[in-house]
Amino acid sequence: MHWFYEPDLSDSQTEFSPEQSVHARSLRIRAGEQIAITNGAGKVGFASVTAENPVQFQIHHISVEDMPAPRFHLVQALAKNDRDEMALQASVELGCRTVTPWQAARSIVKWDQKAERNQSRWQSIAIEAMKQSQQSFLCEVGPLATTKALAPIGIGILLDPRGEAPLASIEAAGDYTIVVGPEGGIAEEELLVLKSAGFRSYRMGGSVLRASTAGPAAIAALAALHGSFRT
Repeated sequence: MHWFYEPDLSDSQTEFSPEQSVHARSLRIRAGEQIAITNGAGKVGFASVTAENPVQFQIHHISVEDMPAPRFHLVQALAKNDRDEMALQASVELGCRTVTPWQAARSIVKWDQKAERNQSRWQSIAIEAMKQSQQSFLCEVGPLATTKALAPIGIGILLDPRGEAPLASIEAAGDYTIVVGPEGGIAEEELLVLKSAGFRSYRMGGSVLRASTAGPAAIAALAALHGSFRT
């Protein structure tokens, strides 16, 4: 079943917004197919396609879901070769709720004057990942942040191969904020700033993961500890 995103979804809606219409046409949706439409805030309309060009539908069932716990918040350092965007996409597919792009000291990539445009690009990636993974809550991408602006929501986790405790030892919580550094790691002065803000360093076994995989791996590990994969 294909999923679509309509932030202003209404129970009586019968047509897509222009952007989602383009998506529907690219999928070659046919009359009679079943689709799902979410507003990104827990509401999902299950519908039948009634016409193909333009795509029209009839909603026959509305579901309103509660946001699942725990909630994961990713602080992702900018990284080269699109590794930051790969981390974003995989994290959203695993249920990440917010992502903050971080201009770390050792980030080779610089957004500079393109910050707003790149934030919008990241949000588009998050929307597509939400639809692909068939989730009803949209991951919000925040503006580019500096180290001093970072603060944890819930338990603050610094992923560091030299971390003071294993990730598996972490206590249960409703929210986790996970900080992932760039390719060269988090600078010592940044570690001090982040720890003073309430983050604690944790290690993930003996492996040193890439900027593209560390965040999703941590989210998956914590979700498993909470029993998220039992259903």
